[in-house]
Formats: sequence, C-alpha cells, structure tokens
Amino acid sequence: MRRGDRGREVVDLQTRLQSLGFDLGNRGIDGVFRERTELAVKGFQRSLGLLADGLVGQITWREVVEAGYRPGGRLLYLRQPPFRGTDVVELQRMLNDLGFDPGSVNGLFDARAARAVRDFQKNAGLQDDGVVDAAVFKTLNTYAAQTLGTHQLPDKSGGYFPEDLFSGTIVVDAAHGGRDTGYVAKGGLSEADLNLAVAHEIAQILPAKEVLLTRSEDEEVSAADRAFLANSSGAKMIVSIHHAAHHTPSACGTASYYFERLGYRSHRGQMAATYVQRSVSRTLETCDIGEFGRSYEILRETNIPAVVLEPLYLTNPEELDLASDPYYPATVAEAVASALELYAGRDKAFIAV
Repeated sequence: MRRGDRGREVVDLQTRLQSLGFDLGNRGIDGVFRERTELAVKGFQRSLGLLADGLVGQITWREVVEAGYRPGGRLLYLRQPPFRGTDVVELQRMLNDLGFDPGSVNGLFDARAARAVRDFQKNAGLQDDGVVDAAVFKTLNTYAAQTLGTHQLPDKSGGYFPEDLFSGTIVVDAAHGGRDTGYVAKGGLSEADLNLAVAHEIAQILPAKEVLLTRSEDEEVSAADRAFLANSSGAKMIVSIHHAAHHTPSACGTASYYFERLGYRSHRGQMAATYVQRSVSRTLETCDIGEFGRSYEILRETNIPAVVLEPLYLTNPEELDLASDPYYPATVAEAVASALELYAGRDKAFIAV
C-alpha cells in the first residue's frame, strides 16, 4: 500500500495505526491513503528501525500486525513459524530484567525464549511447560516490578566475545540472488553478483574454524532460510554483505548496521559493526557514515550477533568505478577479515580514533 490507494485494506491499516497512537489528522479513518497516513506509516517505521519510506510492504505490514498484540492476550508457546509480536517483546524484556536469558529481544518466541520461560517457571514455582498465558505474565510483572527495569542485562564482556570468535562457525550472507538482483548499476553490474563475489572472498580468507555461505551461487534464498541456516548451525556471528543505492547520485560512503529494536540492542553486534565500519571505510577511503542500530530482517531473525555491511553506493559514479575494479571484492574481504581479527583480539586502539 502507498499514497493514493484506497479501500478496505487502507481502513484496516489506518485502524491499526490509530490504535497504536499514530495521528491520522482530521480525516481520521477514511479508507484513503493520504499524506497523513503516509506520515503515520513513516513514524511507525522509524520507531522500529525500519526503512522509513512510507510504503506498506510485507515487512511493514507484518510489523503493524505484530504491534497490536498485548501481553496476556493470547497463548504463547514454541512453534514453527514462531509467535511474533509486542507481547513477545515484553516477555523477553521482563525475562532479561530478571536474569533469564531469552536471547535477542526481537519479538520472536524461539527455542531460546521458551527455555528462558521454563527456567523462570521453575524458579517461580509454576508448571515449567514453556507455555505463557495471562497468569505467567502476571507473575512476571510481580517480579519485574522489583527490578530496575533496564530492559537489558549489561554485557559483562563489553561487547566482545569471552571466548575465541574464530573457534566456531561464522556465516557470511550474500544478500539478494536469483530473481532478486538488488540494484543493477549502469553497465549491468548487479548488487546480487557483487555481494556474492565479496562473500566468496571473505569465506576464503576468514580465519574461522568454519565459514558457511547462505548462498554459494546465483540463487534466490528466502530471508527465513538464511536465518534458519545461521540459527541452526551453532554459528557465533553472521556478516551480511549488501551495497547501497540512492536516487541522489551524490550519496556516498560506507555504513554498517547491528540489531536494535524498541530499546534493546546487540552489544556484540554493535561492537563488531564498529570494527568492520572503521576497517572498510579506511581501506576503501570512503566517507565513514557510521554504524547504526536497525531492525532489518536478517538482523532481527538471527539469534546471534549480526552485522550488515554496505561498503559503498552503486549509484555514485566514483564509487561504482571502485566497485567495478576486479580487485574490489578481495579488498573488501581483506578489510572485513582484518576487522574481525582486531575485534576478536580486543584491539580497542583501532576504534579509538
């Protein structure tokens, strides 16, 4: 849905946005996607770290629906696909406050969240079946009210891994693929192909015990399958390779992203993104845009520290020339590998300047 659309679907969207507290203007719920509805959509998207484009695609619509669930309003239990919603976020926050580890506060009721629920139920003298109903939320509220309400346990390792990062598996994700080419630059260079080339180079030089690629050729792999591979492999980290595009050709620079949503952020993801950001921008001599917390799909769906890297803009003529160099994939890969080695070695001097 976008500006100009009208009908029952827009009524549904407006009703949900209004119930979430977003202002639709004097016209209110009228079934027409006008400027005020677009502004409400953008406000909602910004609140969750989504791309604030005012368009209601699959991801934004799913988030709008999930935002309507309230704690205790439905039964939560482990299933596939997992329950998702604001009620799960509140559950994870309270468990986090009380010292039970539900993993990322990402609004997904996965195996780690279910395990934390069972641990809490045992400690609270409840039936430890991992099923969450209104009574469990009531008990949680009683205990959570006695905490400081930080909604996030501090990372005792300061954003670093206490053990050797490279002793396990690292997943490298080449975004897009197959029919999903991503942005295609002048001359035919596609984002999907460039992402894959960089990912292959990283896989060859990363000094990890094992490196897994979410795709090894030009194929379309769903976001759910990419996340499942990362979550089920027991990997320690995932690095997702993208390239940026913008309608303004002057847009330029390197940016990195880590998971952040509704007050929760991944400490390790943020720290790893900082190292990757510094290393890649310095190596390519691009503008260091910075590292940012976002709730992009690959960041939210994976329950391990994750970094999304956009080395440059394919819509910028100078940076496109850089990306077209045959040595470019290897150059980016070396910068990423070097960054992760410095991160694993806790070289704080590298990110101090």
